[in-house]
Amino acid sequence: MRSQKANPSPCILPEDRGFTLIETVLAIGIVATVLIALLGLLPTGSDILSEAGRGTVGARIAQQLIGEVQLAEFEDIDQFNNKQRYYNDMGTELRTSGDIERVYTARIEIESGNPPIPGAKESEYLRRVIIKVSNNPGQPDFSNPPEATEGQNDSYKSPYNRYSTLVVFTGKDKS
Repeated sequence: MRSQKANPSPCILPEDRGFTLIETVLAIGIVATVLIALLGLLPTGSDILSEAGRGTVGARIAQQLIGEVQLAEFEDIDQFNNKQRYYNDMGTELRTSGDIERVYTARIEIESGNPPIPGAKESEYLRRVIIKVSNNPGQPDFSNPPEATEGQNDSYKSPYNRYSTLVVFTGKDKS
């Protein structure tokens, strides 16, 4: 039996190796398109990152203030009502409102009377605490946002973040 040899491949000359000009131009075009798309996402990603950072610091400030109110005697929590506190960009409290490092302003509001809770009885031992945190370095507007009406654009963004909790008098802190 005779062995069959495969057809020898044609000899590859050195000038036949490499990429053609068309292949190189197409590859550069694809890479450029992808890079332009990625560079277009950078400003959006940066905005989202900075907004998340501001939200985190604001939540930390609100949590600190809620903790202070919760630790106070129930009869004394009205002393916090309408108080404003000032913070730098890292959430560290500043002593004066005129400090040039001021970035955040927090306002504590204690609702008077019984907060409406569906299905719950009215109780004089329950108070709602609202913390409003603004990262507007000027004088922040802490007024309540306008109510959305039928057909109105819902794109209104509040100038502050609102955090709330309930404080309950359990009677255990009295001897």
